[in-house]
This record gives sequence, structure tokens and C-alpha cells, in this order.
Amino acid sequence: VFFLFQFSNVALESWNHYEENAFVVDMSQMPNRSDVYSVNDSDFAGDLRETVIYIGEQDKPTAETVFLWAAYAKKNLEAYPSLADYEAAKKTEQAVQPSVIALDAAGVDWDRDNSCDLLEECIQSGSSLIFCNLPDVSVLKGNERLLALLGIQAIRAEEMTVEDLHLHDGFLLGGEAVYSEDSKEADVVFTFPWYEVSSKSRIYMNGVPKKKALGSEPIEEEALPAVIWQTAYETASVFVVNGNYMEDVAGVGILTAISAERKPYDLYPVVNAQNLIYVNYPGLADENGEVMIERYSQSLEGFYQNVIWPEVVAVRRESGTAISCMLAPQLDYEDDKNPDGKQFERYMKLLNEQDAETGLSGACFSDTPIEKKIARDHIFMQETLPDYLFTSFYADGLTEEEVENALQEDLLASVRTVVEDCSENKEVIGYLSEYVTRQSAVLDGFENFERYDFRVRCLRTALGYTSMMADLRHIVSAGQDSIEWVEASNTFRQNIQYYGLGEQEFADTTVSECDERIRSFLALDYSETREFNSIQLTINDANRPVWFVLRTNKEAIESIEGGSWKALEKDAYLIEVEQEKAVIKLRSIY
Repeated sequence: VFFLFQFSNVALESWNHYEENAFVVDMSQMPNRSDVYSVNDSDFAGDLRETVIYIGEQDKPTAETVFLWAAYAKKNLEAYPSLADYEAAKKTEQAVQPSVIALDAAGVDWDRDNSCDLLEECIQSGSSLIFCNLPDVSVLKGNERLLALLGIQAIRAEEMTVEDLHLHDGFLLGGEAVYSEDSKEADVVFTFPWYEVSSKSRIYMNGVPKKKALGSEPIEEEALPAVIWQTAYETASVFVVNGNYMEDVAGVGILTAISAERKPYDLYPVVNAQNLIYVNYPGLADENGEVMIERYSQSLEGFYQNVIWPEVVAVRRESGTAISCMLAPQLDYEDDKNPDGKQFERYMKLLNEQDAETGLSGACFSDTPIEKKIARDHIFMQETLPDYLFTSFYADGLTEEEVENALQEDLLASVRTVVEDCSENKEVIGYLSEYVTRQSAVLDGFENFERYDFRVRCLRTALGYTSMMADLRHIVSAGQDSIEWVEASNTFRQNIQYYGLGEQEFADTTVSECDERIRSFLALDYSETREFNSIQLTINDANRPVWFVLRTNKEAIESIEGGSWKALEKDAYLIEVEQEKAVIKLRSIY
């Protein structure tokens, strides 16, 4: 027995190449910023791609959301500052016939008598309208024709606060949801005008007023305050968003869901990645001793080793999710506590056994300049694992210029993706420089799961992407943003379970694996056509797999040639394409 145990330990030690980063790849074989899809450089005929017209000022947040959605979905996009400018372009035949026209209400002069004429003409010609927001209630009150166009039957209140928001099943991926006013959900609005829509409209999200506002009489669903809805006409549809949702990253998911609703089926590319990231872990310097002893009756080193590490292993085994750890050699570079090289080697072995990725964190407690921090970390790495190459870096709120300067340092020369914390930045994935991508966390693992539910649903719908971050600095710091581990750990576990990390709905990835998928997604160009029950899909590069979401209307996948598929939920499928051409055969469901 002794021999067997010793043999297994020796074998495990010899096979554990912790001194090498398994996520290092040949970057010459990877797409970079120059390879990002562009309409002008498309490998396929431009008339096969849908054209979207945006009407509104291009420097506004709503425009940024629409442009980002069009880029992610590989759609042609043309923009005009106002409806009058679009009208002028149409008269000179400079504007193409769009499938969709997205409007910022501020881009339309509602005092012009012919504004509704122009919009009605667009619908009659087959172009669906998306009202990314609505004009002021005072404008709507005096315009019966516009109200009819929007499908608004009555204005019950110029402003009211609802108790709940009801997201209906089948719009965003993830199904039905109800958000309460006291849930502190970050991306939904509970105060807005009460518009009662017509019975022929389809509501995707509506408010539920407080009982006092409803009174004793029962009320039909279309009479409830509408937030997102569709009014269908013979030739096209009008979609309306009541609120500022298009000013936030959630708007990308709303536009994607609308795109699926206006067609018999919708096939669009996604990243297919979900990440779990521990930031500032492991920590290698025994710092903040007084706080740690007072709070947890042990040193930071002991806390990370005896409390956090068992939790990391338990989460990995129970959920099956991939993990990435952004290493913090030190958190305070102004004290005399230096990182422990032996602890570093120990953690690297343990993390490697869990197939985890180890990146470098740019965070610290002190006001140490990033250049000095990187220089100190470089000295430490040269003394411990001189040949180890980092492929990921956590930016910790650094400016873009500071990050770019840091990446010029020798220690970070091999970094190919930068992780950013939760922010209002719409571009959750993209390029930081020619060869380095950026990927933002979508939710904070230590905050209540209800806070980010709507955002997560939107980004899963649009990109098949989720990224949850747990910053251990908040657990071991003495600042106002510090939190207790027991409470944080319980919330963290709830978030993992609630958002299904490790459940294989979308693929679980480390941040460097996610980087590869981001590059492929952004470089992807494709064409798709349908004949009878078969969708023919052609991609521009078959050197690596790419993923699509297919949303149907009472149809199911029968078979796929050139790829594979799995069901996400009713009428929604994740498709992996591994060849240049794929054929998706569908069958009707009655």
C-alpha cells in the first residue's frame, strides 16, 4: 500500500508540467484584429447579407448598441442622422432597401406632417421598424397616427412605478423571468410611462403595477404597462422598446431577440464560452496580517490555503466548470512582505492538476505604479519560474493606455487576452490591440444573482457568452468594499448554480480558450440560404470550429452534415460547424 501511494505521487509529480503554460499557442496561426469581419472585405456576395438602417445621431449610446449588434451579427449597416436624411438618400437612390430600420426617437422630427407617411411607406415596402426608444409622452399624446403605428391603444399614465417586470418566455434565451422592484436588478427599469397596447400586439416584457394602481377590477395582459412589444402588419412589423434599454449592453441581446422574432428562423454566430475567473488568487505574500487574524483567526497565507483552496477544488468538482486564476504575487508593494516562491510552485502544481489557467493580476492595495508592480513581479518570476509565459492579464480598472504600456513589458510579452471587470462598456468582447483581445466580466460572483440576470440573458442570447468574476481582494482587504467570506461564498455558490456554469449549455472555457473563440467569432464570415427544409451554411475558414445559434418557429433539427448540434431550449439550438459547408435539415413540429 505504501509503495502504491508513493508511486502515484511520483507519477503525478513527473507528469505535472506546471512550469509550462498549456495555453500558449502559435500566434501566427491565430486570427488578429486585421482579420475581423468587414462588409467591404466579405468573401460572399453582399446581397446575401441583411442590411440594417440606423436613424439617429451616431455619437449617442443607442447608436453604439445598434452598431455593435450589426457587427456581431455580421449585418450590413448604413446610418443617417435623421429620417429626413434617409428620405433624401432614398430619392437619389443612394439608400438600399433594408430589412430593418432601427430608430432613435430623437432622429425623427415628429412635427413634420410626413414623418408617419415615411415610416408607413417603409413598412409597406417590407422593412420592419425597431423603435429603440420612444419620444416624450407629450409628443405621443398629440399624434394619433403615431400611436396607431406603434400599436398603442391608450396612455394610462405619463409615469408610474411598477412592482414587478415580467419577461415572457421565448424572447431571450433562458425562458420566463420576473424581476421585483426590491431585487436591485441593475439592467431593468421600474419607472416608465404606462402604455396600453392593442390586442393584436405581442408583448415580450411588461410591468406589473402595484395593487393600488390596478384597483379591484381584473385587467387583461395587453392593458398592463408594456415595455417591449411587437405590432405585426401584413408586410412587416413594428417593435418598440419603452425605456433606455438600448443605451446599455443589454440592448445587443434585445436586438438579437427581435431579429429572431421577425423571421421564420434566425441563424447567427456566437462565441460559445462561459468563464469562471478568480481574481487576485492565489496570493503569495502574507500581508494584511492584523485584519486577517481579527477576521478569520489566521494569516492570509493560511486563509488562502485552508479555506479558499478547498472551495476552489469543490466548485471545480461539483460544477465541472473550467477555472481561471489571476495570480497576485503581492497586493501591497509598499510593505516588507514579499511573495513566497515555494508557495507559488505549490499552487502552480495544484492549479495544473485542476486544468486551471494561471494569469497575472494587475491589482494592488497600494498606489504603486503599474510599471513598478510589473517590474517587481518580473524579478519574482525570474527567481521562481523563469520560463513560464503568461497568456492572460487582469487589467483592474487600468486605462487602455496603461494596459498597452504594461503589455510592452517583458513579463507580459506573451499575453494575448486582457480580462476586465464588470462595467457598462458595451464591447464585452473585442480587440485591445492588433494581437491582444479584451473580454469583460458580465457579473460579479459575490453579488446577488438577481442583480445581473437580465444582462446575462441578453448576452447569452446575442453572443453565447458569460463571464463571472470573483475578486478575492474584497475578502482580504480592510477597505469599505470588503466583504465576509461566509456570506460571499454562499452567494458565489448560488450564482454558479443559478447561471448554470458547468452544465454544458454553452462551453466552459478558461480565459485563453475563450480568447481563441473570440478571435474566430470576430473573424467569421458566412452565408446561409434555405431551400425547402434545408439550410445551406458556408463559412470562410474551416481551420477551427465556429458556433451558431439557430432559432426556429415550430421546427426542430433533424440532422446536420458538416457539424453537430444540441438543443438549448424550445426552438433554440447550438450548432458547431467544423467544415466549410454544412447542411441543416429541419422538420416541422405540430
